[in-house]
Amino acid sequence: MGEPVSSILLVDDYPPNLVMLEAILAPLGQRLVMAQSGEEALEHLRHVEFALILLDINMAGLSGFETAAQVKGLDPARRTPIIFITGMPEDEASLYRGYEQGAVDYVLKPFNPDILRAKVSVFVELHRKTEQIKLQEATVRRLEREASDEVFRRVMDTSLMGLLFSDDEGRVLDANRVFLSMSGYSREDLEEGRIRWGELSAPGQSTESRIAAGAPDSHGSAPQIEMEYCRKDGARIWVLVGSARIERQQRNITYVLDITERKRVEVRFKFLAEAGKLLSSSLDFQETLPQLAQIVVPVLADWCAIDMLASDGSTQRLAVEHVDPRKIALVEEIERRYPIDPEVHYGVPNVLRTGETEFVFEISDALLTASTRDEEHLRLIRQLGLRSYVAVPLAARGRVLGVLTLMHAESDRRYTDSDVRFIEELARRAALSVDNALLFRQEVHARQEIQTLADEVMRSEAQFRLLAEMIPQLVWSTQPDGMHQYYNQRWYDYTGSSIQKLQELGLHGWTRFLHPDDRQPTLEAWARSLRTGEPYEMQYRLQRASDRSYRWFIGRSLPACDGAGRILRWFGTCTDIDDQKRAEEERQHLVQALERSNKELDQFAYITSHDLKAPLRGIANLSQWIEEDLRDKMTVENRNQMDLLRGRVHRLEGLIDGILSYARAGRASEEPQAVMVDELLREVVELLAPPPQAHVEIASGMPLLHTERVLLQQTFLNLIGNAFKHGGRADPEVRIEVQDTGPLWEFSVTDNGPGIAPAYHDKIWSLFQTLKPRDEVEGTGIGLSVVRKIVQSKGGRAWIEERADGSGATFRFTWPKGSEWKTPAGPP
Repeated sequence: MGEPVSSILLVDDYPPNLVMLEAILAPLGQRLVMAQSGEEALEHLRHVEFALILLDINMAGLSGFETAAQVKGLDPARRTPIIFITGMPEDEASLYRGYEQGAVDYVLKPFNPDILRAKVSVFVELHRKTEQIKLQEATVRRLEREASDEVFRRVMDTSLMGLLFSDDEGRVLDANRVFLSMSGYSREDLEEGRIRWGELSAPGQSTESRIAAGAPDSHGSAPQIEMEYCRKDGARIWVLVGSARIERQQRNITYVLDITERKRVEVRFKFLAEAGKLLSSSLDFQETLPQLAQIVVPVLADWCAIDMLASDGSTQRLAVEHVDPRKIALVEEIERRYPIDPEVHYGVPNVLRTGETEFVFEISDALLTASTRDEEHLRLIRQLGLRSYVAVPLAARGRVLGVLTLMHAESDRRYTDSDVRFIEELARRAALSVDNALLFRQEVHARQEIQTLADEVMRSEAQFRLLAEMIPQLVWSTQPDGMHQYYNQRWYDYTGSSIQKLQELGLHGWTRFLHPDDRQPTLEAWARSLRTGEPYEMQYRLQRASDRSYRWFIGRSLPACDGAGRILRWFGTCTDIDDQKRAEEERQHLVQALERSNKELDQFAYITSHDLKAPLRGIANLSQWIEEDLRDKMTVENRNQMDLLRGRVHRLEGLIDGILSYARAGRASEEPQAVMVDELLREVVELLAPPPQAHVEIASGMPLLHTERVLLQQTFLNLIGNAFKHGGRADPEVRIEVQDTGPLWEFSVTDNGPGIAPAYHDKIWSLFQTLKPRDEVEGTGIGLSVVRKIVQSKGGRAWIEERADGSGATFRFTWPKGSEWKTPAGPP
């Protein structure tokens, strides 16, 4: 025969919820009765006995609380357990009204099918056992009437509850298999008379309970009582006991039903109700969680600790309780000497990291050895006497807030899977309380920030308007969509408009003051900034009311955003740049005129050079011809004079070339290119064709430049050629070096000549300046001037450095690392 079917009443005024409940509970195989109002539910309860009522709190008409109150007035329905159905409570304390109305628990919407079925199954099982008790009691009464040992024996052998016979002195004379299994005694113990009521009743039971359990009253029966049995192995179980007197046989028959699980459920529900009231009593979880730890010990644990995750990621011990307060000091000493490693893969750090429950049914010595650091650590841990361990995350809304750790030690109890599920439910409620408290704090903080921000906005607005009226620009602000909110007085004075007039003109009314040619591009640029949130900048012409003329302005605007990046407002200015604009136009005209002048100067220099060199070459050729024609008649002095004449001609040609180079210096139109400086220097030396005795040293580390090759080549040609020309030695030596100075390369050309006195360090850079007569050293005095002009055009500088020993000269110049870099030239 199958298990009896219980009736479950489902009450909800929302039909889809009833359908969902029916689908979830259908696998239990029980009879499901549905009611869509409190009134309909009461009508069912008057006619049908139910194992459980699932009752929605918020219903039209009679609410869940009102319905539960009326259920208490119905007999026998008043003892029917009630589970409330509710959404996530805004005020969890209101739920505990239900416990006063007979509720044993509540479930949250949306339903968790596994949790709901598990809770309902417990009450179905309790109802089934209660019905069995009633059935067995009826059977006992019937057996009493029949007084048949054979029937008794058959019933005892087939009964699902414990049955026994005892005498008036408390000796158990006979018992069935269920009772012996329940109490832990053997058939041999029974036959040898070692089972007595005094040994079964747990210490602490009242005398009345112990007597009533084994001795029926004068009417031949003893009332049902709940009491604790002490099993043979010392463990305790809760039982429901009832007795009846069989006068004809002068003995008592007693039925015993194991209700340990039911008592555990009742204790747990009562504990959850008490914990819920505690957790909802205050939003200060730093106060309520330590109180929770106090009620956990010793009901659920010998040892309880609550650790919370701080905002900086560290762990803070919020509460610790133990049945023996002296052990707390021992634990603190252990943690002081052996701090917990946050990277370990067990314990509180691991639960915080993974969000998963840790459960150890039996803490073995091998486990202690593996988790301690040395012998002293192991010795201290052993003193705690740990037996079983559960660490459960305090998690809410996907976040791990802390860890609830429970341990059994002195009581020698062990945690079971059922215990773990219960502790997880307790932790869930504690985490919900903490999360609510944190949300409340955040809300309070947010409100304070909003108020502070509002005050700051008001102060900022006043400061903005004060500043906007003081500065010389036209100042304005708009909403995120571009609708103008504010113009300063200078705007109205310049445009001749008013607040009312601009309001009448609408969103783009301000554009009527723009020059017609500027309206469309200005609007497009403004629309683009509104769309992208990018800063706005545009040049346009605004009409001045006083003379109807247009002046150039630059309009700029930046968005003001909140913490999430949303634009709250645009602030902008219009700055009069008409004078600068006209000055810029004039500058452009001057630049263009200067470019034309330079171009004409280049053409003039080229033509002049060509026209001047032609007669000079004729003079040189004529002198050569005269000397050849009069070779036999010319004296040595005449030949010297002719050489002197041709030298003056060559010098004049060099002077013309130098002037032309100087005029063109720094104005080359060559495109920058990659230049390996060491290769360029070797080419320069080859072009200069130094005497065989000369020695040129190029230091390592010459850079790769992106620059105009010809300008750099011309600079080195002049400096190195100058060293050869003015060295005054048959064995000139030249060393070229480089060093990195940040944005610039600094090159140096050092010779072993006679050097240059400090008094001439500035003079040599001027045009046509030489330190020796041109008859002694051929030169135009232009080369160094060309060097300085080229270097300065590149944003560098050129100078001569005095040698400490007074011999030789070192010329230095700087050159940018990139052709795009420019800086004003400094003093040499």
